[in-house]
Amino acid sequence: MKTYRSAILITLIGIVLSGCGPERIFSAKVLDGVDPNFDFAAWRMVPNAKGGKKVQLGGRIVQAPQKDGLVTMVLTQLPIAEHPAYGPTDRERGRGEFLVYFNGKIPTNHLQPGNRVIAIGTTQNAVVVAIEDSQRSLPALTAQCLHIWNTGGKEIADFPNFGAGYQPLEEETYCTESR
Repeated sequence: MKTYRSAILITLIGIVLSGCGPERIFSAKVLDGVDPNFDFAAWRMVPNAKGGKKVQLGGRIVQAPQKDGLVTMVLTQLPIAEHPAYGPTDRERGRGEFLVYFNGKIPTNHLQPGNRVIAIGTTQNAVVVAIEDSQRSLPALTAQCLHIWNTGGKEIADFPNFGAGYQPLEEETYCTESR
């Protein structure tokens, strides 16, 4: 009888503790090969020297036009927080802008300026893009997967997850067909 109770107690503790860990957005398969020591600042300075690396980057959407199944996002790079809320955070100053190409369809409300994004993809050479009527050369990333929070420019941590007045934060993961 004690063994049975111990097994139930251990199972319950495991369930409770599993809810305390960081939320996992991408599968281990998607994260396989991601460079954990990728230096965004160095890539931004010399993007053509760092092509072909698989990376995970967070950011805030500046603009994200979608045409013929290709999304071209300009993001301001933001660090990815792990606590109190997982995702890109604006609590620190962004380190510059970069371009993300995603081959797939995404609802327009998820592509609004200010929304937060984490992209998993491969670095490419710099690309010249128009931002607010000026031409800029930005380092580019071809995304395999994106996770988008429809924040409307707010911080992810500003969305309460319990209590009266609960406003759920809409979020979604998008991956290309060849994940």
